[in-house]
Amino acid sequence: MKSKSRFAIALGLAALLGGALVWMAIGGSLETYATPSQAMLSDGHTYRLNAIVATGSPGDAARQALTPEGVVFTVQDKADPTKTVKVAYKGLVPETFQDGREIVVTGHMANGQFVGKRDSLLAKCPSKFQSKKTTTSAT
Repeated sequence: MKSKSRFAIALGLAALLGGALVWMAIGGSLETYATPSQAMLSDGHTYRLNAIVATGSPGDAARQALTPEGVVFTVQDKADPTKTVKVAYKGLVPETFQDGREIVVTGHMANGQFVGKRDSLLAKCPSKFQSKKTTTSAT
């Protein structure tokens, strides 16, 4: 009887530990993606802002982002470029960060701007495997 109860306790602890590991593994991916227009309406929760870097971003964003003040840049909605939001960010900036590039940054809205978590900025690279757009002329 003693070995059966020990086995049951060990099995229960293993299941609990396994559940905790799964919860921690997916915990970071539970943040919702938001566009600039959706982020402006947010309620202070953490989001992954997915947008396009608007024209006029700092040329030395990587250097500025490592200062105590950080860097501030504007992003625009992919579907509606008139919807914009300012992003305040501190941390590492990818080399591919530039105007017109799609980015994802994790953070929250505060005082009318999106405040990114340190080192959470990702810049998507344009795919060299995308097909080129062809233009046809009407004759």
